[in-house]
Amino acid sequence: MNLEEKRTRLKNLLEDNISVGNVGTAIAITGSWGVGKTFFWNSFRDEVNFKKKYVYVSLFGLESLSDLKTHIYSNIENNHSALEIPRWIRGLPSILKDTRVSQFGVSASAKVFDSLMFNQVKDAIICFDDFERMSNKLDIKDVMGLANQLKLEKNCQVILILDEDKAEGENKKKYAEYKEKLIDETIIINSVEPLIRANTQDMDEPLIELMVKFADELGVHNFRFFQKVIKLYKQFREQLPETVADSTKEIILVRILQGYFIEEFGISYEFDWEDIKIIIKDKQKDWSGQKVKTYESLFSINSYFLRSDEWLNEFKKWFNQVGTLDFELLNQLANSTLISEENNKHKDNFHQGCEDFWGLKVDKKFPDNFYEKTRLVIGLENLSNLSFALKILEIFNIDVTTLEQEIIDWLKGKIEKDISGFRLYDSFGEVRPIFKKFVETYELDKEKLPNLIDAIFNIHVRQEWSNKDELSVQKASKEDWEKILFDEIPQDSRFDSINSSYIVKKVLEREKGSDLGEQIRNVITEIYNEKGQTDEFYKSYMDFLITRLDN
Repeated sequence: MNLEEKRTRLKNLLEDNISVGNVGTAIAITGSWGVGKTFFWNSFRDEVNFKKKYVYVSLFGLESLSDLKTHIYSNIENNHSALEIPRWIRGLPSILKDTRVSQFGVSASAKVFDSLMFNQVKDAIICFDDFERMSNKLDIKDVMGLANQLKLEKNCQVILILDEDKAEGENKKKYAEYKEKLIDETIIINSVEPLIRANTQDMDEPLIELMVKFADELGVHNFRFFQKVIKLYKQFREQLPETVADSTKEIILVRILQGYFIEEFGISYEFDWEDIKIIIKDKQKDWSGQKVKTYESLFSINSYFLRSDEWLNEFKKWFNQVGTLDFELLNQLANSTLISEENNKHKDNFHQGCEDFWGLKVDKKFPDNFYEKTRLVIGLENLSNLSFALKILEIFNIDVTTLEQEIIDWLKGKIEKDISGFRLYDSFGEVRPIFKKFVETYELDKEKLPNLIDAIFNIHVRQEWSNKDELSVQKASKEDWEKILFDEIPQDSRFDSINSSYIVKKVLEREKGSDLGEQIRNVITEIYNEKGQTDEFYKSYMDFLITRLDN
């Protein structure tokens, strides 16, 4: 049953009961937190006017059954009659309750007035919401009991909006007991699509469809997630020219969805930044069922979710950093050649060529065509993808020497232009040895990088760092590490509450699984071993620290 059918079902249920007369009903609108249950009900009311008295009751903040009753009759709206109790009269009980003079009978009078006013509530539509945020002082048994009274004795149409899975402990048990007696019909809301569409009327339809498909395929039906996605997309879109390629908009939205998905659901869905690459099924045999399902779902939504490129590198930097969005950086990226329609087409053609290779769709023209497709994405694709492309060409006995040199020339220009913007280990997957060697042996001007101790402080203590800090760690020599571990950290007041061993642990945790992490671990092991050989006193101590590197 789609949402339109559910609206029709709800409309028919209410109309049938109202037309019969003197027949109340109770309908539960259920669904997960953030899926849009309240939005569904409010939009339904905007479309359908039953000409009935109506009151919306948020249980949040109400602390007693008396408060609940007072809220109902004080806020009821008469939609069909000119005869209505003035609001100043309806507000008297709350005034009287605040007057704590019970010895003069004021409190008793308030209770009598309360009862008289509530007795006037009948033939109304009453919606109870926010069960999940209900105060512990208000018993769900009392709420359900009152709803039952309104239904059976007051001829009211009662709507209960709640997430049944959120009820816990005794409340869950009490709800289950009353549900069978009270609830006549349940409408389940399991799609966040209406909320997405209502909040994206100024966005292109293909982008809206992309978010809806993302929600349905992955089961992400919490609109608060999509609120963040939509907000960041619109902020980023403001940095772009008024006219921009459709494929560019798509890439931006994919990267934002990707970042927030990893941030909020990465652990439960078993998906992280390093999983963003095309992996053949033979390499997936050791994966869990959840990981395979996530991977296949993302690929079916949009293949960009599993492609790594410069856009991915830039968005990953932001999502992994602490602080506000760097719009200066985003503006530079938005206006770079990376987002031109022509380059997007080049990348699409390149990835199609890779898919043709794996899909056995190659012919005799493929090697020459793929050579040209690879040449056109130098500077657009990362080193991993370019390395893989060269490997494919070599399978067909194509000489790739010229392509290798073009890639090295691009690397040289990129590093010289902005050493802080280049990181070898941003490339997901295997990198061709010739490129690794070039980057690792390239002579950088050390004066352009911060000292290692300052970089370590920014990354692991302040937790506010730049690309130059990361590059400083990447390019640190054995002498640099030895100096900060035994001389600088012990003497630097910024590290008074942190020891060298702890810093080593944090560095290795951050680079776990990467070539850089293994390189740093080997260097520090070598430093500890050499320190242990200088004096028998240090040997056992250094051996102990080495064992700690694996924990």
